[in-house]
Amino acid sequence: MRRARRPATAQNGASPAEVAQVRLPRTDNQEGKSSEWPSAESQAPVSVTVTALAEFACRVGDLSPGAVIGPSAREGIREHQKIQRAAVEEGEQADDCVLAEVRLSNRFRIGGREIRLGGRVDLLQVSVPLLCEIKTTLVPADNVPESQKSLQWAQLYLYGFLYLSEESGSNAHLNDLELELIHVNMRAQTQERERRRVTRLELETHAYAALELYVSWLLRIADWGARLADSAGPMTFPHAEFRAGQRDMAAAIYRSARDAEAFMCEAPTGIGKTLSALFPAIKLLGEGGIEQVIYLTAKVAGRLSALQALKQMQQSGLVLTAVQIRAKQSSCFCSIGRCEQDDTGRCPMTLGFFDRLPAARDELLQCGIMTDALLDEIAWQHQLCPFELALQMLPWVQVVIADYNYVFDPLVRLAYFAEPRKDAVLLIDEAHNLVDRSRSMFSAKLSRTECMTQAALCKAQHPAVSKALDKLARALVKCGSDLQTPNCVKDTVDGSVSRAAAQVIEAISATFGLSPVLPESSGEIFRTLCRFVVISDLFGENHRCVIDQSQAGRRKEISLTLYCLDASTALLKQYRLFRTPIVFSATLRPGTFYRDALGLPDSTKHLQLVSPFDPDRVCHCIVDWVDTRYRKRESSMSALVDLIHQACALRPGNYLVFFPSYAYLNQACNTYRSLHPQEEVWQQSPEQTREQHQETITRLEQPGHRIGFAILGGVFGEGIDYAGERLVGVIVVSAGLPGLDPQNQLMSEHYQARGHDGYDFAYRYPGFTRVLQTVGRLIRNESDSGVVLLVDDRFKQGFYQGLFPDHWHLRRPASPEKIVQELQQFWNSLPAGS
Repeated sequence: MRRARRPATAQNGASPAEVAQVRLPRTDNQEGKSSEWPSAESQAPVSVTVTALAEFACRVGDLSPGAVIGPSAREGIREHQKIQRAAVEEGEQADDCVLAEVRLSNRFRIGGREIRLGGRVDLLQVSVPLLCEIKTTLVPADNVPESQKSLQWAQLYLYGFLYLSEESGSNAHLNDLELELIHVNMRAQTQERERRRVTRLELETHAYAALELYVSWLLRIADWGARLADSAGPMTFPHAEFRAGQRDMAAAIYRSARDAEAFMCEAPTGIGKTLSALFPAIKLLGEGGIEQVIYLTAKVAGRLSALQALKQMQQSGLVLTAVQIRAKQSSCFCSIGRCEQDDTGRCPMTLGFFDRLPAARDELLQCGIMTDALLDEIAWQHQLCPFELALQMLPWVQVVIADYNYVFDPLVRLAYFAEPRKDAVLLIDEAHNLVDRSRSMFSAKLSRTECMTQAALCKAQHPAVSKALDKLARALVKCGSDLQTPNCVKDTVDGSVSRAAAQVIEAISATFGLSPVLPESSGEIFRTLCRFVVISDLFGENHRCVIDQSQAGRRKEISLTLYCLDASTALLKQYRLFRTPIVFSATLRPGTFYRDALGLPDSTKHLQLVSPFDPDRVCHCIVDWVDTRYRKRESSMSALVDLIHQACALRPGNYLVFFPSYAYLNQACNTYRSLHPQEEVWQQSPEQTREQHQETITRLEQPGHRIGFAILGGVFGEGIDYAGERLVGVIVVSAGLPGLDPQNQLMSEHYQARGHDGYDFAYRYPGFTRVLQTVGRLIRNESDSGVVLLVDDRFKQGFYQGLFPDHWHLRRPASPEKIVQELQQFWNSLPAGS
């Protein structure tokens, strides 16, 4: 992103006092920064690549209909080099000069500004002269969308313009040249070439039109940068004062972002993590120390919280641009019923997308903070897909709010985040979620039954797709043909399965934009296959290939799963594209576990804060006389139900009891209902929809006495604010250990082999995080109060004692009678009205 900057002065350190006065030190540390648009006072040239210029100013036509699957980066590079070597050797044999990867650049004066345009063309045959661009794909050239071909030609025209405008003047006598676009179908090992002879006038007209449009846009971006710089400096903290710990967190994040140091902060509920992270980052942004803030979170609630924090700062005088990237399924007009696809499966919002984009882009930029409502309104007005419109704004806004997937997931990672962004800081909220989420991102699974079901659905109208799916199903059968046990673990991937999956992708891709369309269910298997092929290519020492076989009626079911046991290496690789990662959550303990599991460097700074709330307003008790281990659950059920009833009867209100599994939950809930039928009881079930979850949460806002039975680590145990009377008690049953399944066992073995305690890394630490997150639902503001019961004798072990937060004043009542006394004493000790 490019914008105007204000003069900056360097200072050392940022003390908490400085943050309190909201006069954060300015910085001129520009290490690793990309070129940027100069301020109105500056005459420095601005740099732009041929690719970036073409992407912004030369795109026309439709948005591509579906994904056009290409080779991996390594495969594409190898194919490029192969063709380049052959062309150079052929030139040498013909006594002709053919050059590869030729650097072309020049400076131009546009609108009173100097702009430097440059790039590398794949091949140059000097004698003609002929410039060639190589584009690799896995489908025939005819299947490459016309809008994509148009963009490729636009890039070639810009290279041609640069070649004829060399400062040396050696090409001044040329009035035209030849351009060639080479499409390489790596699957079929074929090449299709298209050549054009283009005049100097055509090239200059094309290039200057693009440059003028680009410079005009950059002037508008520079104006937003100047407004940010002018408003961020005097901006005061949105609240009258900092909460305890909030100032320390803000100061540490400022220093880490300024100095490009990785940082990890455990900030308990109530500190105000979102504002504490964004406020110092925006300050540094206004000073020019960074160019963009990328705020990542795991859930919609986190993204809405970030938007709310920006609006709070806006009310304090801040002027800036920001966009939220929502899930495509929940934002596209076709998905929510506002428009319909045509007979070929094309959404009308994608047809002519790039022709209508400039006007929508201009209007959207004027909004500053681009809320979902504004984005939808402008997208609908210009008949554009709102999801794709938001993506077009990524390079130009000062703050981006998005889900983890768009930065880390190798399949859905946005192209913008796949390139170095050394001027951008990553703020990663609720980072404890990223450990499991990242493992899922780098895992994949194929099922023979799913392949055969889809093959049958496609057989009549799409025989090529059906045939490819049948071939994949046979490859899976062969993969499991020699298994002597129901499952097998391997360190490698069967190449025949990967190749067969890639062929299905090619067959499905060939149907895009054609009628009749594939069955609706084909979209899901297409994404599954794409993920499998991508993860196969990334498969490494942190992966295991698990083959499972079972009998489904007369049919043998074979599934092949590529498990990612540890995604830390992949996360670190992505961090390195940015200035620095800053991660924070209410639960990041122990710090060494999360540092390693999240792929953060050993030099990561670590800050652990205490709760800002009065610890005497919550009563934490360990209950050790109810054995929650699997083999003892039946015999201890009566004691558990009595405990729940006695604890919840002492004070009316909403209580939540959390269990490690649905089986345990259902058993306890059914027993409780049978013994206490007069009480209002509700339970979570795996079939509940998001709407039903929200209905339950809304019901908790009504006065009354209720007991809810929910899953530990589930939707009711994370990411929800149960402020006030919405929750007065939490009972956690068990230590929350994950189940003893094959995947967790593989994970334990993996960490053990790397010098860690495998059992702790795979079971105890993740389980304790669930416990901490669940307990954190209880106290959400200064006036909240309540009770927490930890029901498991393992909580008395030294392992857990060393992990409990310092502000938890743990009590250990030795009997049911004692716990009733402890809880009654606690409730009586609170001020009237609490």
